[in-house]
Amino acid sequence: MMFKILYIDCNEPHPVKAFCPLDLAIAVGDTCVLKTDGLLECGRVLVLADEPAAAPGDIAQVLRRATLQDQAQASENALFARTAWKRCQEKIRELNLEMRLLKVRYSLDRSVIKVLYAAEERVDFRQLVQHLAADLRARIEMRQIGARSVAAMTGGYAPCGRRLCCSTWLTEFDNVTMRMAKQQGLALNPANLNGMCGRLKCCLRFEHACYVEQGDSLPRLNDQVTCPEGAGRVADVKPLARRVRICLADQRMVEYDADAVHPL
Repeated sequence: MMFKILYIDCNEPHPVKAFCPLDLAIAVGDTCVLKTDGLLECGRVLVLADEPAAAPGDIAQVLRRATLQDQAQASENALFARTAWKRCQEKIRELNLEMRLLKVRYSLDRSVIKVLYAAEERVDFRQLVQHLAADLRARIEMRQIGARSVAAMTGGYAPCGRRLCCSTWLTEFDNVTMRMAKQQGLALNPANLNGMCGRLKCCLRFEHACYVEQGDSLPRLNDQVTCPEGAGRVADVKPLARRVRICLADQRMVEYDADAVHPL
């Protein structure tokens, strides 16, 4: 059986991936009701996949387009969430917990309150949960998120002048390593390599596959090669430009297209 695949904004750090039947009339910008992790949520469709997909795995399910009653309930929940936020902040200060409160929101039926927070170390929030559950009369779900997710929620502009990828279109965080920066010939300066979150920039990974693919057909650093001016050692490689710098036997530095360089 085939399904539509959607990404939905539910006020989470990242859009929620969901599926729905092909015969459900829904488009980008529509508000819908979905079931995720056993809870009912209300969200806005951000992306609708061009092609239907086979039976999905363990992802959220869109139940219906949101009715006027659903939308009124969601708006009312947002007002209740403001009160819950203030109460949560008060208790955090009272209990002297080392945590930064980021978001407090209700599930659609108000049976669960999700509390998103950031912390440098593990936090014992058992007393906080007890107080909030008694005051707000709902199940409390605490969720610690990482620095990248905090940046996604906060938003901002990257050095390239565009809005942060994590707060606009990026739905998953792939692993980014210092090795990727080395392969791209970047200066290993944290001020240039780290993003707004203080971690390595996600865009280091975007071009990684291209550098790897181009680099596989080029000589490696310190390889012994020949060029039109004689034999030498590879001093630098520019994968995207397909250029190779060579240190000749007389210590002169020359640069050639990769096609003009051959291994010894």
